Amino acid sequence: MLPVLIIGAIWGGILTLVASGFTLTFGVGRIFNFAHGTFFAISAYVSYILYPHLGYLSVVVGILSSAILGLMLYFMVKPIRENEIMVILLTLSLALLIEQVILLTFGEDPVSIPPIFKGSLNFFGVEVTSTKLLSFIVAIILIVLLEFTISRTRIGKEISAVSQDYESAMIVGINVERVFMLTMLISSILAGIGGVLYAQIYSVNPESILEILIVAFAIVVLGGLGSVKGSIVSAFLISYIQTAVSYFSDARWSELASLLVIIAVLIVRPKGLFGVE
Repeated sequence: MLPVLIIGAIWGGILTLVASGFTLTFGVGRIFNFAHGTFFAISAYVSYILYPHLGYLSVVVGILSSAILGLMLYFMVKPIRENEIMVILLTLSLALLIEQVILLTFGEDPVSIPPIFKGSLNFFGVEVTSTKLLSFIVAIILIVLLEFTISRTRIGKEISAVSQDYESAMIVGINVERVFMLTMLISSILAGIGGVLYAQIYSVNPESILEILIVAFAIVVLGGLGSVKGSIVSAFLISYIQTAVSYFSDARWSELASLLVIIAVLIVRPKGLFGVE
């Protein structure tokens, strides 16, 4: 079980970054951002393009590109935010458009970023590359910072207030639009970091845009819509299920197994693990 615990924790950390951003966007703006996977892929592809010229600085530029895309999406969604169907159509169309642009530019072949650190470490007989260990550490630090920001800082309390009742938040003087924009920015940065971490361990391709979106959406639904804590718990739960099935059986069954668990949990608890009515 030790390899499952270690590999599952690494994959769970990356999933948490992506899913937490998706949760923030929905929890605050009530926006189902179906372009969320583009943040994940854009950061990886930009880093891949610029790596021969900028080296590891390309990773920073890649994350910045996802942040810029997040701000652009905020201004695109702002005029139609009250119309949920239009938001879904717009964000999904953007995701499909960017997927096609990447496909035409790079083809179907997956790409990866050279790892920042070489070598590996041995944990009780399990070889873990330095890149995987770095990804896990970065993910945990960012998760702790996000939780601290939401629960302890002024902007975090404003985010919580807007997520509960944005009209009341406006009445007490909170700049709701600033909060909306900030959450979209944080969401895109978290997904962008997840993308560059993933591309150093595995690889990304045009289909990653929708694949990571589906996984993030499933995690958010399982954890409870709008619950950051629920996203964290369910991300690691899904990660361990997929890792265990892949390790002891066949990787082709991992996604099916996780979806069956999600369905079973939602039948018993329709609002998710930590969701509210």
